[in-house]
Amino acid sequence: MNQQFISVIVPAAGSSRRFRTGQVQDGGSKIYATLARVPLIAHVLGVFDTVPSVRELLVALNRGDKKRFEHEILSLKRFRKPLIIVEGGATRAESVFKCLTRVSGASTHVCVHDAVRPLVEKAWVTELIRCLDGYDGIVLGRRVVPTIKVIRPNKGEIARTLDRTHLFEAQTPQLFPKKVLLRAYQLLGRRAFHATDDASLVEAAGGRLKTLTHSNSNLKVTTYQDLVMIRSILEETGSPRPAFRFGLGFDRHRLVLNRPFYLGGVQINSTVGPLGHSDGDPLLHAVTDGILGAIGAGDIGDFFPDTSPRWKNVRSDRFLKKAVELASRRKFQPFQVDATIFLDRPKLGPAKKKIQTRLSKLLSIPLDRVGVKAKTAEGSGPERFDTAVWCHALVVLSPVDS
Repeated sequence: MNQQFISVIVPAAGSSRRFRTGQVQDGGSKIYATLARVPLIAHVLGVFDTVPSVRELLVALNRGDKKRFEHEILSLKRFRKPLIIVEGGATRAESVFKCLTRVSGASTHVCVHDAVRPLVEKAWVTELIRCLDGYDGIVLGRRVVPTIKVIRPNKGEIARTLDRTHLFEAQTPQLFPKKVLLRAYQLLGRRAFHATDDASLVEAAGGRLKTLTHSNSNLKVTTYQDLVMIRSILEETGSPRPAFRFGLGFDRHRLVLNRPFYLGGVQINSTVGPLGHSDGDPLLHAVTDGILGAIGAGDIGDFFPDTSPRWKNVRSDRFLKKAVELASRRKFQPFQVDATIFLDRPKLGPAKKKIQTRLSKLLSIPLDRVGVKAKTAEGSGPERFDTAVWCHALVVLSPVDS
């Protein structure tokens, strides 16, 4: 596939009726149920976001679900690819079609994946792309292992046993040239909205399809018991489980006259201060970036851009508190911070202890888990540290017990 532009469609507008019968949390919607403290749909989108030829993500949601999605998914994770929210339809196929009408004009291929198959692997996606090879579509799945029997209607009587040699369980992701999938919807009209998967739609329109088999788990969460099973699989295989997170933060500000000098939320006695859109506190900016980096949420500029008048001269502890809140919603909390301040003048002296105490309070961690060190360049280096202040911060987050 040359000059690939793949649009990924994730239909997530289902009712979750069967899931809610065994589930009392997560608001009843299975896409927000968590696996390793991350919502199922965030697992899915995160994988596709790493595939180079994927250029955009489209998610079909129930009417009225956009705000929750923005709050629970988009506010916690920044995706590199553009993400478009579409109001879904009455059926899965209708939701896919609504997304299909919103894909970019530059899109060449469409990949459809269930929102609640969280174990999807990047390698599967790249292999689908590689193996499409002129076909009208390619479907990921597994050869049927159980013995399948056909029963007579309303009797439960076995009519025959199927030869499973050529049976294949269709799963997702499924990949198609965009024009092929569009043509299938156009040819079948309203009948297309009753298709149970996208491959059967293309097949009904006369398309040539092929399969790609895999051997790992690709379970779909339909009931709450399915989610319990997936969680058990992760425990048994040692797959990703909550662990300490680490983030590196860095900030630098030029020092100018007639600016207050804030470091770690403490005002320093000085005739100069950091030039910045907010209060210019480089240490709190570095720690904030460290927290955001540890949870994969972007950087401070994504949340508090220096182009917005809203953040003009604002104290930076507000930025830090927001980052801590985001981490908490991802079930992580500050555990330790180790910071280094590079500055020739003014000398910090006793202010280091005040900064340490303030950081301890802002992060709600013991004093002995806060390191504050000051370094000077003694007049050497690429830039004299009496004209600028530099701060590095290593932040450690620990999982919150649940």
